[in-house]
Amino acid sequence: MTTGLLLLAAPAQAAPKTEAAGGEQVKPTVSAAEIEANNAAVWASLPPNVTMTVTGEMPKLQGPIDHYTQDGPTVTTGVTPFAVDTIPYSYTFSGVHNWPGRDFQSARTSFCKDIKATWDYPQGKHHEFKVDLSAGGTITVPTDGVMRTWCWSNVPTNKTMHFIYYSTNNAPADVARASGSGSVHY
Repeated sequence: MTTGLLLLAAPAQAAPKTEAAGGEQVKPTVSAAEIEANNAAVWASLPPNVTMTVTGEMPKLQGPIDHYTQDGPTVTTGVTPFAVDTIPYSYTFSGVHNWPGRDFQSARTSFCKDIKATWDYPQGKHHEFKVDLSAGGTITVPTDGVMRTWCWSNVPTNKTMHFIYYSTNNAPADVARASGSGSVHY
């Protein structure tokens, strides 16, 4: 009987890596070495007009807040719907694999975007999460849950722009979705 209990106990001990009691998915922890490797890969791939800083924590929320969900309505608090907005604003997203953010205009030639992201599913290494600025400059966002700040320079002023959030290497049976949050500010 004791051996049977030990055999039954082993899967329960392994469960926290991928599934918590009650069937909820648990996101794996990311090592400091993986975070450093992610940072190095991002720095090596940055467009010439973009810089990145590891900030670790979400800055104070500013302006209206957008809530993006894949194929769902964008819910915005603190702004008139359908208006082209200015910076600053904050956002969250969930279950996204290809979704445009809000239209906005910048009064300056440089601005920054804070973002942290994690995979909802799958967590395969062949997927990457990207953010593209419609006025130029695509970044790869590590899905390790660490807040980073990217700053774009030499962007046009008074032009309507938006960010597109998407995962790469999707196939019909293998679509990677991510969730996260951040803000856009000067």
